[in-house]
Amino acid sequence: MIGLLVIALTLLMICTLVRNALVGRQLTADENFSGTIELLIPITSRSEFYIEPWIMALDSLGNLQGRLKIRILIDGHHPAMTAWTELSHKLPFVELHSFINRPVGGHAIPWMLNEISPKIESDVVIIGDAELVPSEAAFVSLAHFVSQKNKSYFVLPQTVKGNIFGESVALLNPTLALASVFGFRRFRKNISHPMLSIAQGWFGMPLSVFKDIDFSKMRVSSWKRGLVEHFDFLKYDYNLAYGEKFLRRYYPEDLKVQIFQMKTYWSELWTKGDRAGFWFYVACLFVWSFPLFFFNSHPYQALGSILLLCLYRFFSKIIFQESWRGIVLHLFGALVWVGTLIWWAVTSVKDRYGFRARSQY
Repeated sequence: MIGLLVIALTLLMICTLVRNALVGRQLTADENFSGTIELLIPITSRSEFYIEPWIMALDSLGNLQGRLKIRILIDGHHPAMTAWTELSHKLPFVELHSFINRPVGGHAIPWMLNEISPKIESDVVIIGDAELVPSEAAFVSLAHFVSQKNKSYFVLPQTVKGNIFGESVALLNPTLALASVFGFRRFRKNISHPMLSIAQGWFGMPLSVFKDIDFSKMRVSSWKRGLVEHFDFLKYDYNLAYGEKFLRRYYPEDLKVQIFQMKTYWSELWTKGDRAGFWFYVACLFVWSFPLFFFNSHPYQALGSILLLCLYRFFSKIIFQESWRGIVLHLFGALVWVGTLIWWAVTSVKDRYGFRARSQY
């Protein structure tokens, strides 16, 4: 029974992934946009920042000078502050905003966005994650789509190609899971909204839409989930878009560092993130890793699952421009994700109940 359920879920994920790719827009280098753009990057203690790719990207954005402004919103003191301070002195379109005295009990990112909102005046506003590094085409193409349709877009990034083992792990991220379940109907919204809160991407919108959002009323830590809930309340539409090679997601080059980072990711997702998104992503991991753990007990269903996963990753390779080598190691990547989840769970239980046991003596 469980094998048939996994096969049915895999088929559903394949259909959803392909449908979203057909409906979504692809960022290209052929678009033109003459207006102004602002990118807001909220950075908290949980944010990862890759300075070298960003330096290379910023050096290539000279053609947008005068039309582009990048605002870095930093909650408290962050190790990346020094690097961004140096860049802001060299590049006039980069502005650093440090928020030291945040009210106790408030969520960091919605509060920072609410504070910076009165200063935003550009035609197109983009809010994005710190791990994503754009090219000039990403700004121009997304701004063109937003202004052309007067509609908002959530852009899914491409995972950068690097260490073969690290890449195979990084490819199985919440962004791929989101693209495999995303939808606008009521049932799918209950899944896609929590998944969107833990996925990475850019949210581009017209200035008028940005100004209509009251960030002070956001009661969730994820700015992405807060946005889509406000969009639902205001009856605003938004679509998916795909970053191709113009918007890339980075990860640590060292696999050991990546694995330790994933353990921390699970911990922060559980304690500070969206619990529903956590469980939906675990369900996706179960589908992705089913052949690993059930081959002996459900051999025929496991073989069927492997065939469907091959088809699933074939489409994900086309949509996200993944490398074949990363796809071949799909089961290795799934094993690492499941392993870090178990590692975090066991460590959390030992820390919690071990401390209680010691405190009784």
